Amino acid sequence: MPLLQTILRNASVHRFAVFFLILIALILLPPYFQGSVTLDSIWLGLLSATLLWSIYAVADSRSAYLLTGLILLPTLISTWIGRLDDASIELHYLDNITNIAYFGLVSGYLAVFIFRSRKVTSEVLFAAMCLYISLAVLWGAIYTNIALYFEASYLFYGMTPQQAGIQPDQLFSYMMYYSFVTLSTLGYGDIIPVHRVAQNWAAVEAMIGQFYIAIVVARLVAMYTITQTTDTEG
Repeated sequence: MPLLQTILRNASVHRFAVFFLILIALILLPPYFQGSVTLDSIWLGLLSATLLWSIYAVADSRSAYLLTGLILLPTLISTWIGRLDDASIELHYLDNITNIAYFGLVSGYLAVFIFRSRKVTSEVLFAAMCLYISLAVLWGAIYTNIALYFEASYLFYGMTPQQAGIQPDQLFSYMMYYSFVTLSTLGYGDIIPVHRVAQNWAAVEAMIGQFYIAIVVARLVAMYTITQTTDTEG
């Protein structure tokens, strides 16, 4: 038990570092779980744990815990129900709406934490990386709902989702990848928005990716420079 207490204490001190590592795991692990019901359930459990940990990581007051908790409950329910084989399109759509609301709120709390900080620490840096990933997840859910609502709004390898054999419950993983590619302005071209709504949301995310570097990263560099100058003069 002392070892467990030590691990939990260290995790609480480095909550954003833990949050970042879990988010990275959620990005890398899902492709290995495709086709296995057991492993898919394990991944859903990990996703649920991530959602729960995100509350602890970003909430800094009772009202924040209450607000994130109220949004988390429908998010968890829709996430698990949405994985059922007979889940309807409407249920997948609702699942993405709850994800949009939840990760939008998490992104907001992360941004507040970063801009309220007066010194660049490892936790502030991890919070900045978590914010970047949360924005990508948020837009991934937006893209998924666009793909579900507007028929053939995206082309996958030159084909519609139906032609490419992509099922509704698989769309989110594809759109997550597309979101990161768009946010970082890589633009591989394997997934292409062809509907005007999809194109406009992609343009907004690409701009946010540039603003992130210009605003968030620039602020971190400025805070670090001021801290170093103050320490040197002191």
